This record gives sequence, C-alpha cells and structure tokens, in this order.
Amino acid sequence: MATELNYPEIIKKILLEYLKYDSADDVIKSSVSFDDEHGNYVLLQAGWRGDDYLQGAVIHIQLIDGKIWVQYDGTEEGIANELTDAGIPKLNIVLGFRHPSVRQYTGFAMV
Repeated sequence: MATELNYPEIIKKILLEYLKYDSADDVIKSSVSFDDEHGNYVLLQAGWRGDDYLQGAVIHIQLIDGKIWVQYDGTEEGIANELTDAGIPKLNIVLGFRHPSVRQYTGFAMV
C-alpha cells in the first residue's frame, strides 16, 4: 500500500537537523524560516567571522506545482540527496539552481 509523502513535513525535519550543528560558541548562527502558505523553506545563517559580517541563505526550497524546487543549495552533501534518502522520488525534485539545459543530466526532474 502506497503512502503519500508530506513534503513540507519532510523538508522541515531535514532543515531543523542543520540547527543541531551550531555550538554555543559559534559566532555564526543558523535559523530556519518556514512559509507553508507560499511553500517556501529556508535555512539561514548570520554572524561574524573576524571583521566580516556574513548573512544569507544556505538552503532555499520551494514547493511549486507539486514538486520540490531546490532554488539554492550551499551544502556539501546536497539537500536533494537528503530528500531522496527521505523517500522523495528524484522525479519530484527540481534543481532550480541548475540551468534548464543541463537538468537532463542531473538525474532529477527536468521541468
């Protein structure tokens, strides 16, 4: 019997895991922002590294037309791999940060 996957729940669970990597003495802190109404899920980081202030998205995911669009991925392993490990089919994941002409070579959706 097939079960329907709850994409927002899976995305949130994965992004919340990244918060565990912050230690008490880290000067760069991570946070998440979830917007279920508009299908936006973001892992953010902000803080100081020496004299430089760093701030921005590490991961940005959107739900568009029933597919997961990875709009930005600043991770080493790749958030798309974590999504597939969680049971999401590759055909339901679009690497939005990849040019449409090369998506056919990624193994993920080509939308």
